[in-house]
Amino acid sequence: MINTVMNKTWATSAAFQQMAPFKQQLLLNFIEQTGLAIYVQWVKAGRKEELATVIAYARALMEGGVKQFLELDE
Repeated sequence: MINTVMNKTWATSAAFQQMAPFKQQLLLNFIEQTGLAIYVQWVKAGRKEELATVIAYARALMEGGVKQFLELDE
């Protein structure tokens, strides 16, 4: 399933296609492992947070880094 999503998103990105293979794999590994870790944490915590909130936090971290994440609830 992860490969299907990645192929439908990143495979169509011109910027991604111009990256060296090592850099492509590094990016994909980061996205996959970070997303999975956030999901596992949410499940272990009893799924108490709204899924939309978890997704917003994950997107902020992955797209904008720690600075954007910290600015979410200001």
